[in-house]
Amino acid sequence: MDIQEKLNAKYDNIAIYTSGFYADPEDELGTRSKLSETLKSFTMNQHADTPFSLQIMTTNGEINVMPLGLLSLDELKAYETKRREQAGLTTDDDAIPLVVQFAPHTEKGQIQKQIVGTTQNLFDNFNTHFAAIWTVVKADLQANQTLLVGIERDLISDSADIQREYQDNFKLMDAPTRKVKLGFDLKDTDLTHFSTFMADMHEIQAIVLSSAAFVKNELLGDDLFAQVMNDKVSRNTLFWVLDNTFYETLYYFIEKYRDIANGKKLTRHLHHQKKLLIINMRNDAYQRAQAAVEDATTKLDMDKYFSDIFVPIAEQLAREVDQFQN
Repeated sequence: MDIQEKLNAKYDNIAIYTSGFYADPEDELGTRSKLSETLKSFTMNQHADTPFSLQIMTTNGEINVMPLGLLSLDELKAYETKRREQAGLTTDDDAIPLVVQFAPHTEKGQIQKQIVGTTQNLFDNFNTHFAAIWTVVKADLQANQTLLVGIERDLISDSADIQREYQDNFKLMDAPTRKVKLGFDLKDTDLTHFSTFMADMHEIQAIVLSSAAFVKNELLGDDLFAQVMNDKVSRNTLFWVLDNTFYETLYYFIEKYRDIANGKKLTRHLHHQKKLLIINMRNDAYQRAQAAVEDATTKLDMDKYFSDIFVPIAEQLAREVDQFQN
């Protein structure tokens, strides 16, 4: 029996061992530790031929560590054909290749795959093989971070146009008109600063509404929000989206203002603030979600849910930036 037949036979109607976690873009060491612990637990409790998939969720994609062919047996067939061409038909090696796959969640993102030995290697020599796996995963995490920064820079570029539009519109108004429109006095000397703030909030709103749309379309659909919260996979996905939205918001300000006069100090400060901000965000999101579940008579407005959580965070980050500019 070749490895394709072996995998076909074993995966037919057999549960796949799965595990996963979120990769904090601020904590590479923590991600490495979680990956090591998860794979070590797998080797201690399963066998080398056990179908498995370890999923690492990232800000802009996902990384899977799994046997080749788990998602598509055609991949394994192609691998087997190539291997036989190179090693000959008499080879009796039926070890299952181990693959690390990075799937970007971007419009033009291309799935990247790299074979890293076999599942048997992981069981036979864990430390050595884990190091090889981590090398590939680390590169994928760096590729994911590049995607995140690229998205932020697109938003920042757009914010420059939005800022000019706001400023031009405010300039056309006299002081009394601006007060009527805004509800407060806005001096001519403050036009640039305020229009920049408004442009930043415009871009944050774009991030927030995009996340809300994903939840509405991919998770909620026609279901009640309580059904999402009661399903483990859906609930975990919701909080993955919340974490992603947080990091997109945080990195918007980091990338936009890293080159100001005190940019290095500001960047360090925002990274430091992140620890408390994300804890508060998760608590706020959970409490709002629980309140929505308990109030079964009201349909949850997902745009408002995300806006109420993240607009205050963005406003706080904007205030932190102001402290380093003044």
